[in-house]
Amino acid sequence: MEMKKRLVKALDNQKGQSVVEYLVICGILIMAIVSMPSVYSTMSHTMKNKYRSYCFAVSISDPPRKEFDDSINQNADKIHEVLQAFKKLADLVKNVIMPDLFHGHLPDRETLQKLIDIIKSLF
Repeated sequence: MEMKKRLVKALDNQKGQSVVEYLVICGILIMAIVSMPSVYSTMSHTMKNKYRSYCFAVSISDPPRKEFDDSINQNADKIHEVLQAFKKLADLVKNVIMPDLFHGHLPDRETLQKLIDIIKSLF
């Protein structure tokens, strides 16, 4: 029983010693940082830059969502449809619609209806 009391007392003494060691080490580190302004300014500048970089990275790193991908695909399909309509319109205007005033050739009703249908498909 006596041995157990001595062991407990020895362990209690060591706990106090650890706290003193931690305080001494932290005190020395704080004194080193404060006594040399260049070290402090370098460390604070580095920490600020790292924090700003982290904040910037977090602010722009919004992962894409399925709704966003679906909207992009829908917009791409719409753009493809519009481009196809413009190609048809360009071919129609280039080949048929331009009147030949010297020979009296005007586009017929069917060609004009195609032109109107293409223009309506754009809207």
